[in-house]
Amino acid sequence: MKKLVFILTVSMTVCGCASLTKTQIESVNQFAHHSQNFSAFPGRIMTELAEIRTIRGVWYANSLSVSRFHIDVLDSVYFNKTHAYNVSEKSDITFQVIDKYAQSLALLSCDRYEKEFVKQTEGFGVGLDTLIKRYNRIDNTFALPEGIGAVAGELIIMGGRQYIRSRQAREIKKFVPQADTLVAVMTTNLLQFLKSENIDELIRAEEFGLNQNYLSYIRQSQGSSTQADFQYLDLKTRLDAVKQLRSKTITATKSMRKAHRELLESIQKKKKLIESLQGIKVMAVQVRDLKATVDKIEKPK
Repeated sequence: MKKLVFILTVSMTVCGCASLTKTQIESVNQFAHHSQNFSAFPGRIMTELAEIRTIRGVWYANSLSVSRFHIDVLDSVYFNKTHAYNVSEKSDITFQVIDKYAQSLALLSCDRYEKEFVKQTEGFGVGLDTLIKRYNRIDNTFALPEGIGAVAGELIIMGGRQYIRSRQAREIKKFVPQADTLVAVMTTNLLQFLKSENIDELIRAEEFGLNQNYLSYIRQSQGSSTQADFQYLDLKTRLDAVKQLRSKTITATKSMRKAHRELLESIQKKKKLIESLQGIKVMAVQVRDLKATVDKIEKPK
């Protein structure tokens, strides 16, 4: 009887591990790694536009000779800094769902198991399911499948390195297909946000306002300073970088969707691994390019 139990245990372990190769699991982890914190890019578009508006608003305030008007403009600048250019609740949840899915997928495909690491990640699956339920309450046009976070959550908090290894591939095979609809809807939402006329209008407004407010400032000051001129040029560089960031984020979002679908096909249909990895490699290059664009915003030349 003990021999039979041993054979069954070994068989289950081998079957569980054999369902996905080590390289396939690594490719899942690579996708997750490049998808984590992806919301920082579209989110940065909004925060950067708000920062540019704040600086040009201060210039305009300093061009006004009447103290009351000066204070009124500064109050308006403060209000816009704290309230304006916020994303909608739907967009905000979209960003959170993408990040949480990537984080959960990264943990699920992690190649190490440490008690302290696991302790810090308890509740990850629950967090994803909570976000999905919140999203479905906001927009049920394409309802996201609920309960998928439990797949990652149960495995993460289960304990026991050998048991984790034996179930990892099996759980990934359940998690990724269930989440493909989630990725499809979230990337569609991202593209709608990034391509919206609202962002077009905000960018055009900052381009026009930057020029006009600085013009008012130097007229009132009867000339400009070298420092102010360099700041004006820096803001123009940052505004150009925002437009690049928007365009590149649109491209990377499309690549994210394509890479996840290729990953799914690799897992389900035994697609050649080199084909499934190609989409992830393209996405990786684009994410690096996005990070370089953000650096340009933070340190304009």
